[in-house]
Amino acid sequence: GLVVSFVTLATGRDKTAFERSILPTSSRLDLTSDNNPVLLVSKRTMTDSTAADAPAEAVSKRDSLNGCWKLDRNRGQGSMRGYLETLNVPELAIQAHEKGETETATYHTIELSPDHQKVKITKRSRVNNDLVVELTLGEQRVEYLQPDDRPKKQLATTEDPGKHLKIESSLLTVNGMAHVTDIKRIVEEQDGSVVLVQELKITNPQTGNSNMTTRYFIPHHGPIDGETTGEETGEDKMDME
Repeated sequence: GLVVSFVTLATGRDKTAFERSILPTSSRLDLTSDNNPVLLVSKRTMTDSTAADAPAEAVSKRDSLNGCWKLDRNRGQGSMRGYLETLNVPELAIQAHEKGETETATYHTIELSPDHQKVKITKRSRVNNDLVVELTLGEQRVEYLQPDDRPKKQLATTEDPGKHLKIESSLLTVNGMAHVTDIKRIVEEQDGSVVLVQELKITNPQTGNSNMTTRYFIPHHGPIDGETTGEETGEDKMDME
């Protein structure tokens, strides 16, 4: 088999080298950036060692919420069923939404200002066609939605600037009042990879029902694939994802 060498460099620690056999893939660390090492991965066929390497795919290790994140449907709760049921969305609309979730990827692109006091989140999913949320931390934002100029209130705060974001929202939807708490945080896993964990809690004051949906997002590099439909499912396009 092909033997792959990994070299890990860290300030204040000894250089460590180790080798292990894996699938025919060769990897190396590109330390062109002191603060953001990039792992370059290239594939080589086992039968032709002289074949040209495939284009390298850069995978950077993130230390903040900044960047594009793609929903990992294999972890957590990929479906928004519980969220929509709490909003009293009709069953047929929920089924249509679930079908769309399996056909269209969900992306969150987060842009934080250098001082972490402002945030812009662009969401693309089955029902959100590049929905943009822009907030200043600590300042409540009120937006009036049609019809009837219904107020939508949002407040963003953080417990760990750059790595944690909490957005509290309230809105009178066509299916009643809804209170939503959306927490996004960076989590480093045992293998050193980084994921974004989203904890989305919705409460319906009229019924007293609530639901917590936990989802996992992985760093995404390159263009965003897939098309959105922007279909309504009864949730009145309330920043639901």
